[in-house]
Amino acid sequence: MLLNADIVFDNLPSDLNASMAGPKTMDLALQRPVLYTGKGPFEADRLYLLNSERIPPREHTERGCTIVCIGDSPLLERYRKRCCVISVARDADFYRTFNVLQRIFDEYDAWENNLRDIVERHDDIGKLLTASEQVFDNPLYVIDGDFMVLGTSSKAATLSSNPAAGSSDGRSLSLGAFDQFLEVHDLSMSEKEPLVLTLLDQTTLNFNLFEADVYAGCLTVHYAGRPYRPSDKPLIRILGKHVLESMQQLAAHAPEGIGSLRQALQALVEERPLDALERDVIDAANSGHRFVCLRLKLSNQLEQLPLGYVRNAIEGTFSDCVVFEYHHNSIVAIMDIDALGNDDYRESITKGIEPFTGSMEMNAGVSNPFDDLRAARYLFFQANHALDIGLLFDPGEGLYFFEDYALRQLVMNSVSDMRLELLFPEGLRKLIAHDKASPTSYIETLRTYLENNLSIAKTANELYVHRSTLMERLSRIKRELDLDFEDPDEQLRLRILLQAMQARDELRSAQDTKRS
Repeated sequence: MLLNADIVFDNLPSDLNASMAGPKTMDLALQRPVLYTGKGPFEADRLYLLNSERIPPREHTERGCTIVCIGDSPLLERYRKRCCVISVARDADFYRTFNVLQRIFDEYDAWENNLRDIVERHDDIGKLLTASEQVFDNPLYVIDGDFMVLGTSSKAATLSSNPAAGSSDGRSLSLGAFDQFLEVHDLSMSEKEPLVLTLLDQTTLNFNLFEADVYAGCLTVHYAGRPYRPSDKPLIRILGKHVLESMQQLAAHAPEGIGSLRQALQALVEERPLDALERDVIDAANSGHRFVCLRLKLSNQLEQLPLGYVRNAIEGTFSDCVVFEYHHNSIVAIMDIDALGNDDYRESITKGIEPFTGSMEMNAGVSNPFDDLRAARYLFFQANHALDIGLLFDPGEGLYFFEDYALRQLVMNSVSDMRLELLFPEGLRKLIAHDKASPTSYIETLRTYLENNLSIAKTANELYVHRSTLMERLSRIKRELDLDFEDPDEQLRLRILLQAMQARDELRSAQDTKRS
């Protein structure tokens, strides 16, 4: 492996009392050391070892070479202007120093060969990072473009200040760790050069990984041990190349099952025809379990949040859950609620989704349960309607179950685009006119009476009025309506109209609250 002057200098033992001066390059181009005989030019990209007594007064020196000199001499000043000169203690043993230089190259050769072997064995990325801790003397971790932890070194897994600590390979960052990572990296994710970032008392060296100019993740050295050294930058490039190869292998050898099912379910939701393989995948996944469809939509404040992170986080929260992106601003999840381990699936979903609807201010709609994945499109409709209607009537709730809004959906569909007042019978108009001029609401009385299935006792109790008072009101209401209350069709008509009026009033109230 080729090195540079910084790497050589940084790895010299302290008892050599080394110092370095002169122009140098960060490129890894420096070859193994040779013993300078006292004659001939100093060639580019060569590392020479000599005693100060053998320094030629004037010799051709090419830029890019490095001279390691035992002892000092006034003649070195000329060479310090032309190349990098590392001076070591005058009493240093010549052959020991040569062996030290050789050992530095041996160690980096062994490191690079180890990285190559790990990639060829298709081992996980964590092994690449753990094998590199001896080089960087600090913890390392890799997070992909969807903010999934692809690997941590052995020290990084237990470092509390590391965003990836506690996240096993293949799992998304926690929400807190995600915020911490973005706080440090958000403005540098397009940077293609190794970048040192410092936030408060934490320093990291970060190398973004790209595939065809698309951000694929970030390799990070977290400086919890020794301080940052400039020689770390070219070394993180070497490690980054092997990490990217390992990531590509990981993608190429990913299991087909979940990906095929995701593709098939997404096709159903988007009303695309299934091919024979996709139909087989859907049929195989139909296990007799119950499923729900969930649509989770980003808030305006988080519209730049990578949907892949949310997708991975949802799949990490719920077992047996297939998640895919939908329309660039939301995700759709098809989850097996029988695998949640709780008879109350609503409670499990509410608890699992709370970090997203709470601190991240997302909104989610959930369908009714179903037992046939081929009905995914219809259940998506339910989840979508629950989300839309829930946001209209209860904008602060965050999580909306279709069964809670099914009646409102039915009422709104029954009214359709027709102006509501056009559906009122003349008698209902008279009741509304009465309520505008009276403190006693005939509409409320009628609604309560119908909701209590025409029970005088229950209605009087709920309205806190005497039975005789209620009887008198109902007599006037029936006279104004001029309808047969025993006719179920008339009852249904009134119920729908009253529900539609209530929904309209609630919607107006919610909109007024939002504007204020």
